Amino acid sequence: MMKQKNMIIAIAVTIALITGFLAVANNIGIWAIPELWSQIFAACMGAIVVGVVTLVLMRGQRASEEEKEKSIRLHENKVEAYSRFVGKMYKLLADDKMSCDDFLSLRTEVFGSLIFYLSDDNLGHLLHELSGVSNIHDGEEMVKVFARITNILQDDLDGSPYQPDKKERILVSLWHQFSHITACRHNQQ
Repeated sequence: MMKQKNMIIAIAVTIALITGFLAVANNIGIWAIPELWSQIFAACMGAIVVGVVTLVLMRGQRASEEEKEKSIRLHENKVEAYSRFVGKMYKLLADDKMSCDDFLSLRTEVFGSLIFYLSDDNLGHLLHELSGVSNIHDGEEMVKVFARITNILQDDLDGSPYQPDKKERILVSLWHQFSHITACRHNQQ
């Protein structure tokens, strides 16, 4: 109740001050009343136009920021899914023997996450590489296939189509560098 009285008093004082200002301005000759009304109208129209333009710009900026955040989250999810898959894939090479369960684990990972992120072309390349994996019993050949799969996933993260390139040879060479360490560890046991 008290707030309403204070609000009414504030509005009445504001109207009285504005009316007094207009009367003084008209009597002194600063503004003529007809001229003042056109200036007030122009100022109100200007404020409305500025408000509308600001609203449109803010909506556009918000939509742009939301799209950017969505893109960042998608990229982070892709990196996480691809890293998890590559980790499982290379872990299979640690024992130098792969079981049906190992391949089922990879299949679960492909259908559980990778299919949601890979482009159609790169998904086709992944399918091509995985189609022969179960028939490979040579660790060296498996490392080459896994290097190609890793390259497919890296290219997809970059948003580019898969291109066989020297990254695959580098990954195989890198694997061999660590294989020497693994062989050394097995000799110590």
